[in-house]
Amino acid sequence: MGSRIWSLPTLGHLLWVCCVTLTLTSCAVRSSSSVPQEGRVPQTVQGAQLERAIVDMRAQRFTTFEAMVTQVAQAQVIAVGEEHYHLPIQALVLHMLNVLTQRRPQRLALAIEFLERDMQPAVDAYLAGTLDEGTFQQRIGASEDFMQLYFPLLEHARDNGIPVLAMNIPRHLANQVAKDGLQATLARLSETEKAYVPDPLSEITAEYRTYFLQAVAASHPPKDAQQATRFLEAAHLKDDTMAASLAQFLERHTDFTVLTLAGRFHVDYAKALPHLLRQRWPNVTMQRLTMMAVAPTDTIHLHKMAEEALADYVWFAPPPPVRMAHERGK
Repeated sequence: MGSRIWSLPTLGHLLWVCCVTLTLTSCAVRSSSSVPQEGRVPQTVQGAQLERAIVDMRAQRFTTFEAMVTQVAQAQVIAVGEEHYHLPIQALVLHMLNVLTQRRPQRLALAIEFLERDMQPAVDAYLAGTLDEGTFQQRIGASEDFMQLYFPLLEHARDNGIPVLAMNIPRHLANQVAKDGLQATLARLSETEKAYVPDPLSEITAEYRTYFLQAVAASHPPKDAQQATRFLEAAHLKDDTMAASLAQFLERHTDFTVLTLAGRFHVDYAKALPHLLRQRWPNVTMQRLTMMAVAPTDTIHLHKMAEEALADYVWFAPPPPVRMAHERGK
């Protein structure tokens, strides 16, 4: 993380507001007539024809933002699988949060993968107005990218009385598992750290193992079987902790809707976080939305996505943007 602490309003934040405004007015609410809004989807289609479109995967039809939100707002959990640090995606999430705030007043919560259980006191203090932005950033060790793209969600939550769940396992524990393995890490936990780990832990199934190795380890191959197992255990601990956090919240607030934001690996195909949440809270009602960036020349197999239950809805985002100026300068 850089040494500069953000303080609103800053030039970076003002640029973010301008970009969000342009994004929402030009694409997030799908005002362009060139974006398909109805009709059955073709079996395959080029990315250029899908950009900013929303597909109802179960019906295999194009739909509108308004129709999608009407459907997902009925669920206890709206699990959003996102591609991190992609401005149009985070802008649409912010827009969804705003719309859901109006539709579910006093019955809406927000959960974010990047916020970890040991950060909950800082999150609560910021929401209560007893912690300023700069101190909050320092307390949780947030990067400038996080403050620019995700912090506006917390600002909205603070301004509208929305509780925020810091739902993930502390990163130092996940890193320790990836280095030394789950059992060795559990044996060395302090009393404080034990409170961050789900009790009981869920079993790592063969299906999760296969999903992890295909989706993650294939692009970042471990050096040997032992390292593969430790990476698997670390990933599963993250998913299990997020699931436990959501289940504990829903036990106390059964009439709430929780907008849950995590990377696509955790949400796609319902094999990770959604599966583990259903194990802990079998009757949970859930809708899954994947936000997928596509290039104009990509060939997208829509029917295959539907058959494999990628998600309930998919929003096709523009290609990933050029990295931010402060990142390019590093």
